[in-house]
Amino acid sequence: MRRVLVITRRYWPLVDDSTLRLMHLMESWRSRGVESTVLTGRWHAHWPEHSVLRDTPVVRLLPAPRTNWNEGQFQRNAVAWIQQRHQQWDAIYVDRGDGLLSAIAGKTNKWQLPLITRFTLEEPSTELARSQWFSPAAVADMVRRSDRVVVPNAFAQRVLKSHGIPSDQITWIPDFVRYSVERHRAAREAANAALYNVATAFVRPARTDLIVHLGTADAKSLGEATLAVCDMLDRGLPIQMWVVGAGPATETVYDSIKMRGWHREIQFFDPFDDIDELIAVADLAIVSNPSAALQFSAPLMVNSELPIIMAANVESTNWLPETHLMKWYDSREALVERMRDWSVHRQQWTLEAAALKAHQRRHRPAEGMLDLWQSILHPAQREARG
Repeated sequence: MRRVLVITRRYWPLVDDSTLRLMHLMESWRSRGVESTVLTGRWHAHWPEHSVLRDTPVVRLLPAPRTNWNEGQFQRNAVAWIQQRHQQWDAIYVDRGDGLLSAIAGKTNKWQLPLITRFTLEEPSTELARSQWFSPAAVADMVRRSDRVVVPNAFAQRVLKSHGIPSDQITWIPDFVRYSVERHRAAREAANAALYNVATAFVRPARTDLIVHLGTADAKSLGEATLAVCDMLDRGLPIQMWVVGAGPATETVYDSIKMRGWHREIQFFDPFDDIDELIAVADLAIVSNPSAALQFSAPLMVNSELPIIMAANVESTNWLPETHLMKWYDSREALVERMRDWSVHRQQWTLEAAALKAHQRRHRPAEGMLDLWQSILHPAQREARG
């Protein structure tokens, strides 16, 4: 049995695509004989210091690293906590490259623990201290001290190589999801009932199609997506949209929708730690936020054969570059055109969603991704890094 200490700043009950990805990843590791313990920030004083979530022990340390002063104290507390217990683990995995990684990297040789780090180019959370917002070059320099750097896409891999990280230190492992959500009629009816029991706002008018948008998004991209839906509503299309867990952009985007008069048809909800029912009931997903959604919700939607329209950027087009089956958009007008095509050719979109699932399983098999993780977490021997 391999024992890994997983270090992440944000974890449940804070919920976003990154948290869902990490939860699912550790569940997948467990199937390969890896037991994890999560060390994270204690963002609210009334949260318990110790808990167990999905069979994984979680330790939350004070203070929450919201300010530069708290950040320094949080890093010292984290290092001291590990120092007292480092013999309990076989490896340390850090889910984000920043100052906390640097503080830990300076100790791992003394602890004789291999250090694995995840490197991405996603925007940092607005809750983080400003001192932890680093350029890609600065983050590349931090992850250099890791024994192994995991990247989720080719773009991140190219950035690391351009900053002198050797190829043999980098492993490209796309984010993956091992299961799918049932979307047949009985499953959708059950999901509708479950959501309604959570909140009566989760109700769908008869003969109305549902569009979902999941995960944190910036005001510009989310605003473009929601205004495109407003354009379709103006044309009389019988649709409804649920925007779930969008984050700080919600208030700004809601105001613009209210000015258009469609705030009852486009509704906003807090994030969920289980998005299966949302995917089950949806007829279409708009992904304006690939950097966040590609970590968990978008792969799960593809696995579940939910038709998707995704914003095109470097990360998203690198995700599944070998196929024309993904529906991209690069402007509000293009998104409107995609939605019009979906509304007219529903059967074709359903068939293509099934084909996209088959394509992803063929080119990005989840078990293959897990094999790569296993090769990192069960190394033959540690390669020391300077």
